[in-house]
Amino acid sequence: MILGYEAKRIFHNRSGLGNYGRNLIRALAQHQPDNQYLLYNYKAGPISFAPGPGVHEIRPPQKGALLAQLWRQRLVSARAARDGVGIFHGLSAELPYGLPARGIRSVVTVHDLIFKRFPHYYQRVDRNLYLRKLRHACRIADRVVAVSRQTRADLVHFLGVPAEKILVVHQGCAPVFWEEQKQAGAALHQRYQLPAEYVLFVGTLEPRKNPVLVAQACARLKIPLVLVGRATRYWQKFLRQASPAQHKILHHRQVSALPDLAALYQNAQCLVYPSQFEGFGIPLLEALAGGTPVITARNSALPEVAGPGGLFLDEISEETLIGALQLLWRKPEKREELAAAGRGHVQQFTDAVLARQWQGLYQEMQAL
Repeated sequence: MILGYEAKRIFHNRSGLGNYGRNLIRALAQHQPDNQYLLYNYKAGPISFAPGPGVHEIRPPQKGALLAQLWRQRLVSARAARDGVGIFHGLSAELPYGLPARGIRSVVTVHDLIFKRFPHYYQRVDRNLYLRKLRHACRIADRVVAVSRQTRADLVHFLGVPAEKILVVHQGCAPVFWEEQKQAGAALHQRYQLPAEYVLFVGTLEPRKNPVLVAQACARLKIPLVLVGRATRYWQKFLRQASPAQHKILHHRQVSALPDLAALYQNAQCLVYPSQFEGFGIPLLEALAGGTPVITARNSALPEVAGPGGLFLDEISEETLIGALQLLWRKPEKREELAAAGRGHVQQFTDAVLARQWQGLYQEMQAL
């Protein structure tokens, strides 16, 4: 099969949707090497990505930002037809115009509809743009893939997408998170000035993910907290009122080396991730893949990802979080129990399993 992909995020986003695209194409190239994977990228990006001989980046001949955007949104379908693409995959909730007219089957991945559930977190212009692109993609796509059962339900509820058109295929994470990284602990502690024991938070430091609540709970228990993620004004306001040293808070805006991030997970006592809502919750998978238990909320897709490896908060509050932290901090046998259960649960998110599911979907669409 010749498969085409809208690949902007792969070459331009270092985390989030970029990681999703890179992990998927890498898994497919390794486990389904007979396909050709054509990555349509509207302009040169800062990220190099070439996971195998069957993967090719394709850029437009046009020069200039406006022409490049026109190519990405409308002209790429003609190029894909000339390249012999049979199925075009939109990796991040959008598809170019013109695919049905050229006889190209299409599938779109939808990660979440948080902009519909929590509109106050987004500018109106951004909400309208996301909704327009998503409606168009869901309308023309032959199949819609949700990364969780929660996102599938939201597509039905908010957009009226027929349930029978939506398939759930979970997302994976990079191989480094599955590999043993604990031996890097001594060097890691020195490089990042880590405390001997700590709990970890990974994610954007924004209100929806509740990092301030985590910091306050850890401060009351005098438990060292390490955070990895981009700070927002909300977090910076908290820091102006608190004393990071006194509260044993250590914040790293970015850990660019994935082995370091994997080692941070695996050397932590647990990951704390009490988000108000997630379409998936990739930090949970990255932690559990390496054998680290998680504390998270019982909402949205979080129980779906964490499974038996999670200690769940039925209510997100400082008191419930303190209770969960006390349990895991003081009882290593509970941590070991959750870690073992979680590592078994997340085997459904491995590259081999996900590549097989995607190949089956592509073959089904090819036969339509």
